[in-house]
Amino acid sequence: MKTVGLLVSLVLSLVYVRGQSPTREQLIGTWIGVHTEWDTDVTCPLPIYLKLETDSTYHLGMVDGSAAEKVSTWAVTNRVVRLDTIHYAPKLVQRQNDLLRIGVHYPMVFRRFQDVAIDSATAYKQLAGGIWQSDSLSIRLYTNGRVSLENVKTKQRTAHFWQLSRFGTSVFLVISGNSYNRDGGYKPLWQITGLSAGQFRAVSHNGRAAVPETFRFARKIPLGDSCQPSGFQPCHNCFARMWHGTLLNSDKKYTIKQILNTHFQPVNKPGQSGLVRVRFVINCQGERGLFEVAGFDDDYCPRTFDPQIVDQLVRICRDYIPANLSNYSSDQLIGEPLDSATSLTFKFKDGRLTDILP
Repeated sequence: MKTVGLLVSLVLSLVYVRGQSPTREQLIGTWIGVHTEWDTDVTCPLPIYLKLETDSTYHLGMVDGSAAEKVSTWAVTNRVVRLDTIHYAPKLVQRQNDLLRIGVHYPMVFRRFQDVAIDSATAYKQLAGGIWQSDSLSIRLYTNGRVSLENVKTKQRTAHFWQLSRFGTSVFLVISGNSYNRDGGYKPLWQITGLSAGQFRAVSHNGRAAVPETFRFARKIPLGDSCQPSGFQPCHNCFARMWHGTLLNSDKKYTIKQILNTHFQPVNKPGQSGLVRVRFVINCQGERGLFEVAGFDDDYCPRTFDPQIVDQLVRICRDYIPANLSNYSSDQLIGEPLDSATSLTFKFKDGRLTDILP
């Protein structure tokens, strides 16, 4: 998600419905993107701003300035909201206190922006090179522009890139990308609201309420410390594991059968019959992870298979199945395949592999 054009295309894809829209006076102001809701529990950070001026000027841009600002006009007529040339039927645009929702099926959520003056040079000098910790999150801000985020409870750590971006007189901590490059999407925006000795305060928004958080200085990043994830990391930051049975055409099925003939050793055990389903993710670098294994008997009831069978299948999927196996990716919408989630099902009879199902 790097261009305003993508965001406009998302708006165009929404379905119009009827209902009540906010008034013009309620919409006037500056709004900061929170997220786009793809499902009830799947959201994608929305690093954009929307300015609706009193003189009917409309501004749409990226908070980090990575795309040219779009400037046009806006209006509210007979409860229909117009942004540039796009018209939103009543209730497609909704305002709830300091939140603005655009759309119904895949709504974009914004929060009303409150400018908090912060000196960006002072902020960078204080933050860069330090390990900062809140009650739930530990942030390592490397001076080379890398950043790692670690869940304090689970100790799971991911790697990204960071920068401070000025918006108005405010400063935002912008985190994007993955352990390989900056282009793997964005993490939620943090607006820095205060700096003091040994700590900084920042606020984000979860789509329901503002989330203020205080980060305390833990220590300087040790020399030689590299920014690495603690385990497998998808390339895209809003990747969702939407599993798909891989479409096995004759060529793909032949390839997988050849791989299994080479690397799978039959386990001749009576009763080891049924289906073993292996689900996993392949990221943009061809790395495999997030494995899930499920077994079913001949009546499709859950069952447990011998570890000799399961361990071999996971190893083969991890080490030998080609990266282009899946026809689906998390980024089909924007035409940049990065991460793919796939599912393979293997059929067994008394421990012998008899077929591969899509």
